[in-house]
Amino acid sequence: MHNTDSPLLPEGPFTRRQAGVVVAAYQNVTIEDDQGTHFRLVIRDHEGQLIWRAWNFEAEAGEWLNRYLLSHGIPKNTFTRD
Repeated sequence: MHNTDSPLLPEGPFTRRQAGVVVAAYQNVTIEDDQGTHFRLVIRDHEGQLIWRAWNFEAEAGEWLNRYLLSHGIPKNTFTRD
């Protein structure tokens, strides 16, 4: 099932603030390789294996990260009904 309620990134480069909103919304998204002025946003599966990562300054970083967030993102506020 695709998640459309959680925040996404702009299609191109993104800011630390935009990344922070996404990290706060998903269990499996983190900021790594933080160099101060630039960093990588990383998506991992439930076992910790890398799904996708991109530097915040890459031309199409947000577009590709959004694709994987929609298909593999694990929202932090997931509620199931019995």
